[in-house]
Amino acid sequence: SPEVFTELFAVCQCMPGPSSTQMSFALGTTKKGVLGGLLSGILFQYPGAIMMTALGLTAHLWASAEVIADNSWLAGLVGGFSAAGVALVASAAIGLWNKACAQPDAKVLAGFCCVVLIYFSAELIAPADRDGRNFMWIFPLLILTGGCFTYFYRGPLDATAAGGPGKVSEDSSIDHFGVGRITGLALLALVGVIFVVSFVLSNALEYKGNEYLHWFAAFWRTGTVIWGGGQVVLPLLENEVVPTGWLESTVFFAGLALAQAMPGPLFNFAAFLGAATGYRALTSVGGGIAAAAVCWLGLFGPGGILIFGILPFWGKFRSNAIYKRALPGLNAAAVGR
Repeated sequence: SPEVFTELFAVCQCMPGPSSTQMSFALGTTKKGVLGGLLSGILFQYPGAIMMTALGLTAHLWASAEVIADNSWLAGLVGGFSAAGVALVASAAIGLWNKACAQPDAKVLAGFCCVVLIYFSAELIAPADRDGRNFMWIFPLLILTGGCFTYFYRGPLDATAAGGPGKVSEDSSIDHFGVGRITGLALLALVGVIFVVSFVLSNALEYKGNEYLHWFAAFWRTGTVIWGGGQVVLPLLENEVVPTGWLESTVFFAGLALAQAMPGPLFNFAAFLGAATGYRALTSVGGGIAAAAVCWLGLFGPGGILIFGILPFWGKFRSNAIYKRALPGLNAAAVGR
């Protein structure tokens, strides 16, 4: 039903990970259980992921700085891709701002979050000695701040809004919730465990010889701390792959523009980045394909696991008054990010 769709969309917006992909998993799960959710999610993603992997494997032939320097016509082509990518991101941001921030206080909140985020993570504004990747704690903090703002500023909900949509079990459009609550808790914990283990290992081991670990850790870390859709993840991905020397900025922005034109979620950009990074580091097609799979799983994994973990508890908190009061601020903060 439209009501269930809207609720699932709001839930996905409040969790880290790709909202559109989480929706595809959730919709399939509510109708056909875990297997249905896995099938619907994979079918939604795989065409774009395959195409972006193929483009990433060939990026060194048409998007690297060296090739562009030798072929001036490519500079215009890649520059056009980059400009189109930036324009599309800006257009999407404005659309989200107008749609999700209808009230004046939500617009102000989104603007505040945007300014704070730029200060901490934009390399043109942050001091030279500040690495934006060290300030990723600001992302969940902004979300929580937004929720607290609307919870206290707007006050209690009216009787109609507080009453909720009714019992989940009585909604004929919901047939399954996926796994049980114990398994759901285990899945939620698994995301945190993988985050900690991959972070510790990638800091303890050298990059040379452990490339796949470092790539997976970087993309899993990014997938764990981002809310609000594909556009939100772009600055974090750039900070992970460009300053580290894994990829050239020309390749990054060319791939971004192509990702906007591909079917499926923007997060499939991870497959392009992985393929291009893997081929550059390992100089083999097999290495590039494996790197694409590692980075793609790293970025999609947290959000995918979280949606399966949270669905068993959805029926309990979907009618919670505290959650409903905080929801407009959560959405506004996500837009500002």
